[in-house]
Amino acid sequence: MCSRNIHGGLDNPLISSAGWTIDDFKAVMTAEVFQQIRSFYFCGNFGDPILNNDLIKMCEYAKEIAPGMPVRIHTNGSARSVSWWKQLAKAMPDKNGIVFALDGLADTHSIYRIGTDFDTIIRNAKAVIEEGIEAEWVFIRFKHNEHQVEEARQMSKDLGFTTFTVKNSSRFLLDPQYPVLNKQGETVYHLEPSSDNKMVFIDKKVIENYKQVMDTMEIDCYAQKERELYIDAYKNVFPCCWLSSIPYNHIEDNPLSSVRYEIRNEYAGLMNTLGNVNAVDNSIKDIIDSEPWQTCWTKYWTTKKLITCSRTCGRSNKVSFAQPRDQKEDV
Repeated sequence: MCSRNIHGGLDNPLISSAGWTIDDFKAVMTAEVFQQIRSFYFCGNFGDPILNNDLIKMCEYAKEIAPGMPVRIHTNGSARSVSWWKQLAKAMPDKNGIVFALDGLADTHSIYRIGTDFDTIIRNAKAVIEEGIEAEWVFIRFKHNEHQVEEARQMSKDLGFTTFTVKNSSRFLLDPQYPVLNKQGETVYHLEPSSDNKMVFIDKKVIENYKQVMDTMEIDCYAQKERELYIDAYKNVFPCCWLSSIPYNHIEDNPLSSVRYEIRNEYAGLMNTLGNVNAVDNSIKDIIDSEPWQTCWTKYWTTKKLITCSRTCGRSNKVSFAQPRDQKEDV
């Protein structure tokens, strides 16, 4: 269900390989930046931080510049050797955590996380837990794995995870059956939402009247409340990962395609307003302090509401597009 591919089987032609080097990281995350932030985390929109060959160097640099800075890494965890994970653990700043995406147990995890190995992830998680890293298990619940939540929660306790988080997928928009394709483009099975998923599916009436629905939305921007920024693999600065991902989302031929094209048009208008937001070409400070950045967001949350903002941070008495809240438990 991730936009890096089309229904699990076909590569998304809009996405090309990109990543940060240690020199990029030092150029963007300067000592001045570290002095003004509370924390930061590595979390790819379309990739996995552990596949970056300079990740350990980045952590070592952050530890040198700001040893007390909390840092978290979001990962599937199904790559690298045990020795690599132990090196990563030693390189991370003092306040740290690694979030492992584990959507089920050995027999169900790879139904959604295609091509990954449950046992490898558990091995790697144990390696960093042994080094004193706080580990979180995030479990996305579907119909095929919902019966394993309690067993997974107990396993997380037994292994030494500090937190266990359960969430429902928000990606069932049109239909409670999501087709999964193979490399030949053939449907091999369907994903289905969990039994208690409270998502409101988008029907034909909502699609036909989405502009009116947008007008009813009250946008409560999470990034604004939390004072967050997102910098993508191309070093572009955005308030959040949701806006950053727009140009790389494949548009399928379905009832939502007209809305998705409008989202892409909105993105083009936003970028025309903001100008160059690349954090290598311009410092984060210069981007944030620019007149367009300081003045455009109120408009996009009120009189010219962005569909993406409405879906992720908006609520209406007609329909809610907002993401379901996680159910987090310390263990």
